Amino acid sequence: MHEHIYDAGSCSGVYFLGKEIVCKVKGWKEGMQLESETIAFVREHFPTIPIPEILYTWIDKSINRSFDIMKRVHARTLDKAWMDLTPQQRLNIAEQVAGYIALLATKTAKRFETISGCGVGTPALIAGWPFESPIHTWFRRTLPPYSVAEYRDYAKRISTAPPPEFDDEFVFYHDDQGPTNVLVSDDGNSVAAIIDWENAAFYPRYWVATVQFAHAAFLLEPPEGQRRFEGDDEWGLSLVAALKQHGFDNCKEVYGAWSKGKAEDVDTEKDLAEWRKILDDGYPYEETGV
Repeated sequence: MHEHIYDAGSCSGVYFLGKEIVCKVKGWKEGMQLESETIAFVREHFPTIPIPEILYTWIDKSINRSFDIMKRVHARTLDKAWMDLTPQQRLNIAEQVAGYIALLATKTAKRFETISGCGVGTPALIAGWPFESPIHTWFRRTLPPYSVAEYRDYAKRISTAPPPEFDDEFVFYHDDQGPTNVLVSDDGNSVAAIIDWENAAFYPRYWVATVQFAHAAFLLEPPEGQRRFEGDDEWGLSLVAALKQHGFDNCKEVYGAWSKGKAEDVDTEKDLAEWRKILDDGYPYEETGV
């Protein structure tokens, strides 16, 4: 028996298998970082950070999919718990998450890459096909691992506006601590787990307290039937304020101008060849979904 609990188009799906097991299915291509390897890295180097326990993982190359079998964490998402939390509890959760982020950032690298040396595929920091296009949902576009100089040059080339400045080291960062990826204890006083480590990589330092303004995933879910509600950005703003206490400043304005001028349709011949191969192999997005 299984229960489908989340999907992102044909990019990913998450299922409960019974009451204690979670199965996560992800779009995969050669050279993409495996989330299970990232979680193992965090468990080894940052044992105080609460994360999911991976039981088994594998890749099915015939359908370009990776599979992770995990123990279920019995806790509410911050998104579901938010309205029940007191202002002090909300502040405590933001400070705990910011502390974990600061701890992760003690690991640095000289390249814009994942922990296994794979390219980074965060759409908000690279050029490529539109996020909602079938080719993107099938598998993420990734850059080659870039040095500081290479990524600075790349960021300048893909936008009509200058990118935010950053120093000569990238910091290890989760990249998506939205309210659906933070699980809180039943009493609301602590973080039970941080999930969804697929985008974790070494990022420019400015991104740590800027991504909250770039992704709708940091917004709290509105009541049914509404698109937005006043205060839906409270979690993101609380996290940015907590991060400032750890020395992370945001570059909201500079990043916003750069992002607005960023190219959004820069398919390379390699990108198009990969997509053609998917179609030729008989796994079109419209027919297979996840």
